[in-house]
Amino acid sequence: MTKISLPRIFLNGSNIRLLPLLCCIFLFSNSARGQQQLIRSLKSTLYSGQVKDSAQYTDLLNRISALSLVHQLDSTYIYAERAKALALRTRYHKGLADAYMNLGASFSFQNNSKLAHRFYLEGLIRYRNLGDSAGICQALYCIGSYYHYEGKDELARPYMEESMGVGSRLLKDSVWAVMLANYYLVFAEDSLRQDSARWALQKARDIATRYHDDRIITYTGLFLAHEEVKAGRLDRAMKSLQKLARHSVEQGYAYLALYANAQMDIYSSFAGRGDSITYKKDMLDAAIRGGYKKLMVRPVASLYRYYKAVSPALASPYADVLCEIATHQEDLRTQGEQDYIESFMQEQELRASRLNSELKRQTAVSDKLESRHQWMLIVFVVVCGLLAAGLTYIYFKSTKESRMSAKRMKEVNRMMMEKNRQLQRHDDFKNKLLSILAHDFRMPLSNMISVAHLFQRKDIRPDEFREIANSICSQAEETLELFETVLSWIKTQLSGFVYKAQPYSLQALWDEVKEPLMADIRDKALAMELKIPEGLTVRADREMLQFVNRNLLHNAIKYSYRGSPVSIAARRQGDRVVVTVTNGGSGITEIDMPYIFTYRVPGVITRETGRGAGLALIICKDFIEKMDGTITVASDGETYTSFEYTLLVDVDDQAA
Repeated sequence: MTKISLPRIFLNGSNIRLLPLLCCIFLFSNSARGQQQLIRSLKSTLYSGQVKDSAQYTDLLNRISALSLVHQLDSTYIYAERAKALALRTRYHKGLADAYMNLGASFSFQNNSKLAHRFYLEGLIRYRNLGDSAGICQALYCIGSYYHYEGKDELARPYMEESMGVGSRLLKDSVWAVMLANYYLVFAEDSLRQDSARWALQKARDIATRYHDDRIITYTGLFLAHEEVKAGRLDRAMKSLQKLARHSVEQGYAYLALYANAQMDIYSSFAGRGDSITYKKDMLDAAIRGGYKKLMVRPVASLYRYYKAVSPALASPYADVLCEIATHQEDLRTQGEQDYIESFMQEQELRASRLNSELKRQTAVSDKLESRHQWMLIVFVVVCGLLAAGLTYIYFKSTKESRMSAKRMKEVNRMMMEKNRQLQRHDDFKNKLLSILAHDFRMPLSNMISVAHLFQRKDIRPDEFREIANSICSQAEETLELFETVLSWIKTQLSGFVYKAQPYSLQALWDEVKEPLMADIRDKALAMELKIPEGLTVRADREMLQFVNRNLLHNAIKYSYRGSPVSIAARRQGDRVVVTVTNGGSGITEIDMPYIFTYRVPGVITRETGRGAGLALIICKDFIEKMDGTITVASDGETYTSFEYTLLVDVDDQAA
């Protein structure tokens, strides 16, 4: 049989993004036998009141959440949230790490890869702190798979290689088998690692066979079918996939049935066969049975286009499914934003409660002092009536006590005035925050709602659908990025924030900032120049300084002409380090220059964007000033823009 040319289905060639989620299915359980009975048994134990220990209760919640992943996504999310809340309250770090991994899996199946990635990173950090090798291995290959399917193989490879190193030292063959299967996923199409990828697949298959693990046997069977196709044996692979699809349906593996049909859809399309639409329908049926409709945007869109050409009435159900998926994604983003706001409000309420307690304590002290003073006056009157000589003694003593009491009262009044000023600052900050939120979030959210209403039209064309979907995605990403920027700023405005300066290598900080932006630099053919003396260090807060560096470099790349130079230079100036970021471009006009670090700019920027130079630059200025530094901007308005900030040099460098 002639070998056919196939797409790289292990990247993004499929009609749906399946494989990043398969690693989630096998995170916490390896045998599918009796899972539903086990879930019912665990729930019975949970609600029976037998479990008294909070750590065991948290583990039980996480176990139910993990087992529910392939049966009921809502249960997975609900039990993971309960486990997270309990673990935070009891400071049970292992339970919190497991809850984050469950939440990451839940959001993966809800087609929200960014939230899933964030929760996987949270889980990895906690597993590393605990020294939990199995947890580290699982989190690493989940993050590696995420980067792979985002098309960022250079970021995926280190995670998969580290996961392979950790997994090879584990005594648990179950975790090792899943690690090997995911290693194959990432490196199956890498020409330099195809031999090691095939070895990993066969090793995973052998382990699954040894332990009679039917799900992983089925799982690896899908990849073996792909190897058959690569070898030119398409008919043999299709028969194997049909058998695996039937077996998955019989065993209740709805997700594996979905994936088997997705493979047959791809192979059939590239081989020019006419049964591709049948496999898409089978995919949708499996997704509905298992609750994975959120992943089916592209297949459902294909079915909608196909049946609309045949009969609009037949296409109507698929249009309803598309609207349901779009509504779910909007609700999911709204829910994430509400979680952020709720967390912020809880912190504010806690601080208000502490302030109220302090005021009550000071009032009690004042009442006590007043009562004591009255008692002394009564004693003074009694002693005066008994002995004239004692009158003078008590008079002087009472006068002294009165002066001390007045001093204490003055101090109490001062503290109360300070607390009142803090309350006023919090109120001013709240008003400023509400103004920012009203200005920067109302318009994009209103636009997304208006665009989403267009999905209700049943005669929407595919090109219109793609344009609308891209519009919603772009606006939602910009809004979320702005929201996270506002939250970073809020943290530094709260009364509990404490600035802790530490020495950092300036070269290392800029290398870290530059790496994620290299793709944009190459796309615009920018001449990047980094001139930082070796060994130059600064005293700063790492997160605050990196926020400033990222924004300055991002703006330099964004506003540079194609092929123009971008320079980052640093120099020692007394006890300060001066850092300059310069780019070639249209520059900043003279009328805009004095207002570049304010929220509203009266010149060109306001007319073009409807707001100031950007909240990020305001926050940059605030962060630099909190680190006892300064930031300025210079531009000729035509050919260049240069941002310059200064920070204290490290103490050891000063001594040198």
